[in-house]
Amino acid sequence: MDQSDELLWAQQQLQQGGTIALQTASEAKLARFAQRYHVQLPAELVRYFALVNGTADAYDERFFCFYSLAEVQSVAERFHDYHGVPKYSDLLRTWPEHEQFYVVADYMIHLFAYAIRLDAQASSANPVFVLCGDKYQQVAASFTEFLALYKRDAAELYMGEEEVAE
Repeated sequence: MDQSDELLWAQQQLQQGGTIALQTASEAKLARFAQRYHVQLPAELVRYFALVNGTADAYDERFFCFYSLAEVQSVAERFHDYHGVPKYSDLLRTWPEHEQFYVVADYMIHLFAYAIRLDAQASSANPVFVLCGDKYQQVAASFTEFLALYKRDAAELYMGEEEVAE
């Protein structure tokens, strides 16, 4: 799967829907993020923030909100005091790896959230997980694969196993 094709498709879809961020992330902002969190951003995520940078705090026509670099937070930061429904704060005790994951998108005002693994050292594995309350499940091996699932509205995005019928 070609990373640039998925990114260009995402950019085009979000522009058509009027939900693309007006400002992309600069190299300086990307470097500050990496320094603040002591992580290495994978090249595909750097390209995403430089090209698309989220949905400008808006939900697209399918009710997905992709975060700008400024909105991305660790799972612990985002959900440490989230006691609504679903109760995401429970992830901090049920998911041993939560400290290495950063929330990059959500669906229907946090019915589901999507987090990518970021490590201090460059890694060939940056899986994306779908989160719902205290549940978590890997949906993609990379951010590009996550975008491909989004593109085809795959059921995995909603913790399902089959694609959503049209």
